[in-house]
Parts: sequence; C-alpha cells; structure tokens
Amino acid sequence: MNVRRNATRHTLSLPQSTDAVAPETASVRPALSWVLSPVFTSHDLDETRHSVARIFKPHDLTVYGPKQTLNAHMDHFALGAVSINRLCYGANVVIEPDCLQDFLLVQMPMAGRAEIRCGAQFVESHPLKASVLTPSLPLHMRWEGECDQLIVRIDRKVLEDACSARLGYALPKALEFELGMPLDSGAGHAWKAFVEFLAVSPFLQSAQTSELVLAHIEQLLVDTLLDQHPHNFSELLRAPAEAAPVAYVQRAQEYILAHSHESITMQTLAEQAAISARSLYNGFRQHRGITPMAFLRLVRLQKVRDQLLQARREGRRPSITQIALDCGFVHLGHFSQAYRRQYNETPTETLMG
Repeated sequence: MNVRRNATRHTLSLPQSTDAVAPETASVRPALSWVLSPVFTSHDLDETRHSVARIFKPHDLTVYGPKQTLNAHMDHFALGAVSINRLCYGANVVIEPDCLQDFLLVQMPMAGRAEIRCGAQFVESHPLKASVLTPSLPLHMRWEGECDQLIVRIDRKVLEDACSARLGYALPKALEFELGMPLDSGAGHAWKAFVEFLAVSPFLQSAQTSELVLAHIEQLLVDTLLDQHPHNFSELLRAPAEAAPVAYVQRAQEYILAHSHESITMQTLAEQAAISARSLYNGFRQHRGITPMAFLRLVRLQKVRDQLLQARREGRRPSITQIALDCGFVHLGHFSQAYRRQYNETPTETLMG
C-alpha cells in the first residue's frame, strides 16, 4: 500500500455555501491545512477496495465509463465512536456496500457530485447537499470522478442509545434519517462548519488525549443529528414530556456530585436516574430552577474555587488550567467566563487573594 506523501493532498478547499451560486461554479476559499492522517493512495482497484473497507466495511467497487483511471486517496482520524474521513476515487465509480449495518455516514462533497440511493430515498449530492446514510437500509452510490468527500462516521449504537435515552424506552424499530441534508443554511450549515473546523484544526489532535473532549465532540455530533436532521423519531423527541418527580432529580444530582470530574452527558444522567432525558431535564427546571448541565457546571466551578482557596491558604501557586481540566472543564475560555460571572472575580484573583 502506498501511503500518500504529497503535501498538496493535505489541504482542504471549501466551497462557499450560497444560494446565489450554483454548486458546480461556486468559488472556493483559500486552501486550509489538513490535519487528518493519510491512509492510502492507489491506482489499483483491489487495493482501494480493501483499504476503504478497513475504515468502513467490505463492499463492491467498480469503475465505469470510458477513459476512467482510478486515482484514489483517503485520510482518516478516529475519535472514539466517531471518525472524520476524506475520500476521493478520482474516477467514476459504483459503490455497493449493501447495508452499512453498524454505523451511519454523513457524506459532504467538497467537489463534484454523487448519486445516492438509500432504501427508497434518492438524492443527488453536491457541495451544497450532504447525504445521511441510514445504517439499516440498502445503499447504492455512484460517485463522479472529481467527487472528493468529507465524511463523518458515527457508530449506530451510539446514535440509537442516545435517542432511546431521550425517549425513555428502547427504540421499537431502527433509526432512519432523511437522506438529503442541505448545507447552505440552518442546522446543515452549522454541522458543516463544525466538521470543517475539526478537519483543519490542531484541536482535533489534542482531543485524542482527553476522554472528556472526545465525549463532548461525540455528543455534539450526535445531538445535532438527532435534534436538527429529520428522522423517524423526530416528532416523538419534540413532543412534550412530563417533569420527572423530585426523587429522580435527586438521584441525578447525587451522581453529578460524585462524578463531576468525569464526562457526563444528559444520556448518562438519564441512564443513572432511570428516566428519559427529556423528563429529567424538565424535572430539574421544575424542582431546581436550573438545567442538569447548568447544575453540573456550578458543581465543577465550586470544586475549582475550593481548590484555589485551599492553595491560597497553603501558599501554593498551582496551575489554574490543570485544576480546571481535572474538575471536568474542557473549554478553558468558557470556564474563565463562567467563573467570573459566578464569583465576580477571575480564577487568578481567587488564587492570589
């Protein structure tokens, strides 16, 4: 296998999202640095098929049309149950994976077009329209030669567990998403911007070393799909939910107090309280006048403050950054702002007295 070394393949040219410009003629922004890791480059069909299968799954791959020469390359970056990928075949290809089964893909063309059929749905995908591939449905794809796609892979179990936790019961059938995702406005535009940020930012590399950061990235991607992109449980998730009784709220609070330094999501709290995430959220608002995540933030802030005050009494000058990280904060800018709002002083002022 030939691992790609050409630096020009490690840049990302992103088309502007605008209704005023057709996808095929849209101007591009300056190339951005590419932080994903090269997987392979190849002109060989069998090698390409095998290499892509290692990241996704076994599939049939054929080249079609006259004067088509495969020039495939792929980049990949794993983030726990999520991965971000770039894939281009450099030729007209037909891809037949049957069903994805264990994972969902969101495919965003940076150039070119693809025809996607997933179950009974069909979409022509291009730089202003992504495709969201439901794992349980038969899949057939035709990519044009210049189709270069940025692809997010999410484990099916993570998505279905999150949906189940919100509803408060096991899903009675498979989660199925609408195939087309517009990328030029609304939630699709926000999704695209976030994935592009991850794909070109050194933040992605540092995230691999922190379970908290990985959990936040995973949660944001999963929540965005479940909340903003249509699927067969969307209406149920939007339906009103009764507030959880105070006993369930107390159970969740006790878990937060004992585990505030760990990665905690609404799904985690719902599982620990044995009630749906929506009911638990409403219960916190009704009985505590605050959301579960806001309560978690207050607990973490207080633990940081207690450690800073203890260090001041003992005459020590520890790293504020390290204390914040140890207490569960992953975005230090947001931490500093929240600390100042809560205590009317900066963490440094608390430490120095």
